[in-house]
Amino acid sequence: MIYLGLLTRSSFIIALFAVTLFGLAAPCPAKANPVLHSQMAVEFELRAYESLTKIPLFQGKLHKGDKREIDTSYRGLALLLFSEGRSYPVIIGDKSFTVIISSPAEPPSFANSAENDFLYKALTANTQIPDQFPFAVLIIQAKNLLDSSHSIRTTEELKARKKEFCRFIAANYHSLKHSDLIRRFIAQYFMMHEYVDYHVAGAPPTDIKKKYQQEILAGVGDWLKILAPHIPEQEIVNYCVSLYYNRSMVTLASVIIDKFKDAAYCPGDTASTFSFPGDLQILETGQNTTKNLDTIKGNKLIAFFSEQCPVSMVAAVKKARKLADAKPPITLIITPLEKLSGNHLSMNRMVRNGKLLFVSDEKWRKNNLTKGIKLPLFINIEDGLK
Repeated sequence: MIYLGLLTRSSFIIALFAVTLFGLAAPCPAKANPVLHSQMAVEFELRAYESLTKIPLFQGKLHKGDKREIDTSYRGLALLLFSEGRSYPVIIGDKSFTVIISSPAEPPSFANSAENDFLYKALTANTQIPDQFPFAVLIIQAKNLLDSSHSIRTTEELKARKKEFCRFIAANYHSLKHSDLIRRFIAQYFMMHEYVDYHVAGAPPTDIKKKYQQEILAGVGDWLKILAPHIPEQEIVNYCVSLYYNRSMVTLASVIIDKFKDAAYCPGDTASTFSFPGDLQILETGQNTTKNLDTIKGNKLIAFFSEQCPVSMVAAVKKARKLADAKPPITLIITPLEKLSGNHLSMNRMVRNGKLLFVSDEKWRKNNLTKGIKLPLFINIEDGLK
């Protein structure tokens, strides 16, 4: 990923928290949309952000020479993400401009966007951004602060840098909420804990793990204090949980869920009822075969989850681990709210004993799971099926 962190670091230092920004969320007095102009056939996404939420502005392909105007009221920092894995920042302001895409391997260029021009000069050539572009200035501030965190090695440095992160986001939240920087600061905040050694001479190794977990839980609490006035608590907890689930650190993700139970959910309908027909199609990942639900004997537990709800994915894996050696046996069947995909099936590698079963009946899913469901959700069903 090229965006900010891997481009050349700007050398100028700007006093933190001193910038007064234009109102990114203010209504635009006139239509001012970005235009995407590709000089080669390319597949990509232009993604915006609302705090911790990703918002696709465009996703698809452009042929060589194509131009596509993006009709949007979004004002802030978007990301140009290519299918090859590279990404580049694009500031969308109150004036129309053109993003010129020459190749996924090269940063875009811009027509009629001095702010983006200066941002890229600051990132690649150490050019200072004029004060008339305060949002670009703030982005460089954020980049410099994130970059400085990679060199910490002591617990004292960790403590000081975490405080800087929290102060920076608290002071600049309203300007940065329309960017991916809230997400990046939280992610790096937790990653910093792995740069330091918690060992104390003479202390048993179990103390290191305990201290590490305590620091992580305290960090989640810190972000809840800072962001809860602006973002629902469950969104904050789910994002923190996702950082560890996505690295297969399910045990630590579970510790977070247990500590913040009241916020460890995703909102939705709590009064849903479901019918599980005997011919419901079930995928058995061990043999990569499909069979009917009524061929699975004994008690069965249906675990609903969604990729958009990391807490529910952790809950499903945790339940699968617990039931792997249950007596009497209970069969866990995983039911994604989205169309079954490889991302769902990857849960199997997080369960040490046995292979997971998944509902793979797309017709049933469309007929039963179109509405939002409060997650996590588990439903017991007996041998008798409808």
